[in-house]
Amino acid sequence: MAPPKPSAPKPEEHAALALDVWKKVVQTQEHFNEICMKVRTLYATVLAAILSVYGIFLKDTTKHGIEIAGFDFDPILAVCVAVFVASTLFYFVDKQWYHRLLLGAVEQGAEIEERWGSILPEIKLGSKITARSPVDLSSSPKTAWFLKLFVEDERFKNSNKLHSDAKLEVFYKPIRSLSVIFLLPPSCLGACLIMAIRLLDFCGKS
Repeated sequence: MAPPKPSAPKPEEHAALALDVWKKVVQTQEHFNEICMKVRTLYATVLAAILSVYGIFLKDTTKHGIEIAGFDFDPILAVCVAVFVASTLFYFVDKQWYHRLLLGAVEQGAEIEERWGSILPEIKLGSKITARSPVDLSSSPKTAWFLKLFVEDERFKNSNKLHSDAKLEVFYKPIRSLSVIFLLPPSCLGACLIMAIRLLDFCGKS
C-alpha cells in the first residue's frame, strides 16, 4: 500500500517555511561570496609574491639573467609566465567554479523573493542588491571603450553596465593581458636570436 501523500501546509505555515528557506539561501550566498573574496585575496597575494621574488633577483648584482640552453634570459620572462598562469588559473576557479555556485544561490533567492515578496516584503534583500550591483559607465565612454578590450560579457557591450561577470573580467584579464604584452616581444626576439645563431653554426660547419 502506497504511503499517504503529505498534506499541503497552511498558508501561514507555508510562509514561515519559505522564510526559513530564504534565510538558508542567504547564508549560502554569503558562504560562496566569502569564498570568492578569499580566492581574489589569495590571487593578489600570489602576484605580490611573484613580484617580490623578481625584486630580490634584481637586487642580486651577481646575476644578470636566467641561463637556459646556454643563453641568458631576463627573469621578467619567468615573471610574465608565472603571472599569466596564476591569472588564468585563479580566473577559472573564481568565475567558472565558485561564482557560478553563487549565481545559483542568488537565482534561488530571487525566486523565493518573487513568489513571497508581496506577503513578506522584508525578504527583498537579494532583489535590492541585484538592482544596485551593476556599474553604469554610460557617462564615461572612454572608460567603457577601454574595458571592452577585455570584457566579453554581452550585457556590458550592449548597455555599458558592468555586472558581476564583467567585473570579474576587469579584475583578472588586464593583468593577464599585460603579462602577455611583456612576454611576447622578448620571447620572439630570443627565438629569432637562437635560430640565427644555430643557422650561423650550421653554415660554418658546412
